[in-house]
Amino acid sequence: MKYLKQTEYITGELPKRPEEGTLYILSADALLHEKVQPDIPYVLYRDSLRGGSVFEDGVKYVLEGEGEFDPDYFDEDYLEKIYRRLNKIPWDILETGRCLLRETTVSDLDAFYEIYSDPEITRFTEGLMERSEEEKYTENYRDLIYEIYGHGIWTVISKKTGEVIGRAGLDERAGFDVPELGFVIGRKWQRQGIALEVCKGILRWAEENDIGNVMSLTEKENTASVNLLKKLGFSEDTYVNISGNALLRYLKKI
Repeated sequence: MKYLKQTEYITGELPKRPEEGTLYILSADALLHEKVQPDIPYVLYRDSLRGGSVFEDGVKYVLEGEGEFDPDYFDEDYLEKIYRRLNKIPWDILETGRCLLRETTVSDLDAFYEIYSDPEITRFTEGLMERSEEEKYTENYRDLIYEIYGHGIWTVISKKTGEVIGRAGLDERAGFDVPELGFVIGRKWQRQGIALEVCKGILRWAEENDIGNVMSLTEKENTASVNLLKKLGFSEDTYVNISGNALLRYLKKI
């Protein structure tokens, strides 16, 4: 689904109220004279030929081109992603045969709590926090992980039913220099090859986005995860200590 309907290049005053589906492109001159409202989805366009400094305080995205702004110069998908980010609309990441992966939102938490209520899920996976903390964490995750790294742990949705059936993606773990493949599929949807299908999709995405190496950490006793990682082509590397727990690290060169 596309949310961005049009772009509007602004050289003078901004509208009092933003029009739904419009991404406003502000010229440098307009930005110097306008007090931009925080609820207006806008980016700054900078003419790279003019040079000089431009007042950019509070500007989240800057587009650079030559001459006056030309919407055909910028990829539609890229502008769509910017519009979604400014409006806190999750990005669609990838599709597999049976699943859609998109960025996680607070609305997914009800399904997550149901999935994590199964003790078999939390046997090898850390449980969720209290609701208020989990909501705050989810909001911050968008700003501190998705926006900065361009990837993270995403929500897995069944294309057939529209249900949230798990989480999977490439996380950034402190102390490591490669992203970590993580995955949790609810018990109701296990033993159907979904985790393998989703993880293969994630690894294809990693290759397409120039991620060279991926790791995964798991307990040696978690035979289901170990077997899955081996099917995906991961190789056992070494043990690492995380909060007092000895975990096996598996590595895969993309």
